[in-house]
Amino acid sequence: MAAKVGMVSLGCPKNRVDSEVMLGLLEEAGYELTPAAKEAEVLIVNTCGFIDAAKQESIDTILEMNNYRQTGKLKALVMAGCLSQRYQQHLWDDLPEVDAMVGTGEFHRIVEAVEGALHGSHPGFWGEMPVSGIARPRRLTTPSYTAYVKIAEGCDHSCAFCAIPQMRGGYRSRPLVDIVTEVRTLAARGVKEIVLIAQDSTIWGHDLYGHPQLPRLLYALQEVPGLVWIRLMYSYPTQVTAELVRTMRDLPAVAPYLDMPLQHAHPDLLRRMGRPFRREKTDRVLQMVRDALPEVTLRTTFIVGFPGETDEHQEELLRFIEQTRFDHVGVFTYSPQEGTRAENLGDPVPESVKERRRREAMLLQRRLVGGIRRRHVGRVFPTIIEESGDTVSVGRGPADAPDIDGVTYVKGRFAVGEVIGARILGVKEYDLMAEPQW
Repeated sequence: MAAKVGMVSLGCPKNRVDSEVMLGLLEEAGYELTPAAKEAEVLIVNTCGFIDAAKQESIDTILEMNNYRQTGKLKALVMAGCLSQRYQQHLWDDLPEVDAMVGTGEFHRIVEAVEGALHGSHPGFWGEMPVSGIARPRRLTTPSYTAYVKIAEGCDHSCAFCAIPQMRGGYRSRPLVDIVTEVRTLAARGVKEIVLIAQDSTIWGHDLYGHPQLPRLLYALQEVPGLVWIRLMYSYPTQVTAELVRTMRDLPAVAPYLDMPLQHAHPDLLRRMGRPFRREKTDRVLQMVRDALPEVTLRTTFIVGFPGETDEHQEELLRFIEQTRFDHVGVFTYSPQEGTRAENLGDPVPESVKERRRREAMLLQRRLVGGIRRRHVGRVFPTIIEESGDTVSVGRGPADAPDIDGVTYVKGRFAVGEVIGARILGVKEYDLMAEPQW
């Protein structure tokens, strides 16, 4: 009888997709999957190595899972993901608790890794995986109506603060037919919302077809029956083109939602970060998007505390947040990463100052968000029900991405996964209050 396998997936949605593929491959190979770590004979920790806090969480989780050798049924512990890809052989010495490793490039060899771990051979797989022609059985860990779809792997950008190219390699687009086939399969299983993800979604296809082809992909996905939304995440500002915006406007299934991480607003900091755009370009792009899509929801993220950042730079960022009025803002403190260009930059910012600046930016957004989201009052949105209550259900409309944004409270009792029309009645900070419309 095959061993029971459990998994802990850490980090971003891209890591989550890798975890789902690994679970699908293990299930296909005859392993029994269990959500109960205490019952698992094999535990896999899919790690994140993006920032120091994520690295520490990954190590702590591995050590926590290893305790099930005494308190559960654990026979083998497998480390997967970004941290194992980045540090490879070094981790064998630092983490003797681990019985096998698979990096981001060869997570498709998870069955070999598990078998080797159970037999004591300590395998490690760290090559670069091709992104085409690979069967992708998936065991979804999201609710049945939502799925993330990775359209590319790796990154070609040279941001000074980022180690993603070291962990994920160069940018490789998945072929259109592979993506469409996967989305059709998911839609046939009842998935209503597809969230497109990559390190940079907007340059999809440039390596396959000579220039970015994201609009072409969106048109192909529009033809998949059963989809309510196609949601676009991780857009790079320089590639948000007029053609892309027109495509989003013209295709009913594409949610009027754009996630565009900017990282900062001050030109000095953008140059130091290696971000190839300036404030004027950003302002033009944002205006173009809003002109074409008046109902668009905009999300962004910023990094505070980058080496050399001053109070003047912080004030410029705060002015930008107040003037630009994003619907959703995430703010993170900078942490230096080995092997990046920013690692040896002088003029570090004290941790206490980083945290103060992060708090200032988030408090400003918190004060602004109610007024920003009040523009939705009176509108009717298709809304996916996520939790059913006796008198009030919790759903999510096109203005909110799963896991990171707000929710919509709808009067009445509805089935989980049902899509209803919801008329927005009011706003409570990040969340919307609504009544059923149809």
